[in-house]
Amino acid sequence: MKGRALVLLMFCISLVDVQAQKSPQFSQYMEYQSAVNPAAVAVDDLMSVGGIYRLQWVGFKDAPKNLLFSVAYPFKIGESSHGVGLIFSSDDIGLFKNQSVLLQYSYKFRLSKGDLSLGLNVGFINQTFDRESVDLTGGDGELMAGDEYHQSSDPFIDGFTAEGYSDVSFDVSFGCMFRTDRYNVGLSVMHLTAPTIDLGSENYQMYVPRSYGVMGGYRFDTHNPLLTITPSAYVKTDLSTWQAEVSGILEYSKRVRGGISYRFGDSFVFLFGVDIIQGLRLGYSYDLPTSKMIRSGGSHEVSLRYCFKPQFSKKNKYKSDRIL
Repeated sequence: MKGRALVLLMFCISLVDVQAQKSPQFSQYMEYQSAVNPAAVAVDDLMSVGGIYRLQWVGFKDAPKNLLFSVAYPFKIGESSHGVGLIFSSDDIGLFKNQSVLLQYSYKFRLSKGDLSLGLNVGFINQTFDRESVDLTGGDGELMAGDEYHQSSDPFIDGFTAEGYSDVSFDVSFGCMFRTDRYNVGLSVMHLTAPTIDLGSENYQMYVPRSYGVMGGYRFDTHNPLLTITPSAYVKTDLSTWQAEVSGILEYSKRVRGGISYRFGDSFVFLFGVDIIQGLRLGYSYDLPTSKMIRSGGSHEVSLRYCFKPQFSKKNKYKSDRIL
């Protein structure tokens, strides 16, 4: 009953009026929980290697492109369980490129009928502005007639060198997660240091706001032993804007899965996944925009991940049988 109550609470929280955040999101958040909560690093005692590529708003020029690669490794010190990981991400958004490299650590211990995991991210964020690609003229060398928004000599653009500008900032995140065989619920505080990116002048600075997240899921069995249903929810906010989504995944024979998500005020998401071989999981999702602000061919996302026991023996290979 505790597990079901937690899931119900998660869904109630996510039924608030929300707006999309500027920070990038991945529709397959339930597959890459460690990307939004460091407490999920190697939480299932499996070594994993994988990545996600997201192409957002197909048809828009210079539409966002997001790439994430991660590796995680579980280990024990005496009777205590630990996990270490590395995440590299790269986001191209118009003339800006954001890249980050984060070291991850988690510590897991038994609590009641489940496991409580505490995690930490430590690393750097780099932002680059592409000065050479700036074009205020529409390509003809002169400002377009009737343009009231651009200037031939923009003080912001002229403040950069010919190539542009790049800056690096320190970043720290923290998370915790409680997990049983049936459900998990996690809390995270990303970008604790609220990193500031100095774009060459104190008048031109950008910062990554501190972000708070709540995520959870529950696995239900059905009358058919080969079928399971996993609802999940994810809510995040920087205390200025909110984003929330709810998902439902139907899995067959612990190998093939499909489902649908709804990102409030933004899009419906259709998800599909299959285990190509034992432990090797391929995923795909398509976002269908619902907002009148977005007119595009939708967003595509592909993921590939391999999970196994770190003894490096064929008989010990094992796959994660959950989507939470």
